[in-house]
Amino acid sequence: MVRTRGGQSGMPARGERHPHTVRIPVTQNAHYEERAETLGIPIGSWIVLKLAESEGLPVPDYIQKELRKAEAERAAEAEREELPMARSA
Repeated sequence: MVRTRGGQSGMPARGERHPHTVRIPVTQNAHYEERAETLGIPIGSWIVLKLAESEGLPVPDYIQKELRKAEAERAAEAEREELPMARSA
């Protein structure tokens, strides 16, 4: 369980952010969701990542942490898949 500001459990604090409602065209939504899923991050983080990259701005720390965590999970999964199964007699 992760503790956030104020001692509440849930997602870790991501710093101050400004909310926006974005309406994604239905014909593009699956594409964007697949891209986010491939990286292992939420769609909102993927959108902020792409905005930052396209504008030459730094990628927020919380997204960099999400990316590192997802990469570590993929590496651990790949390692588990490469280990040979023990055969019983």
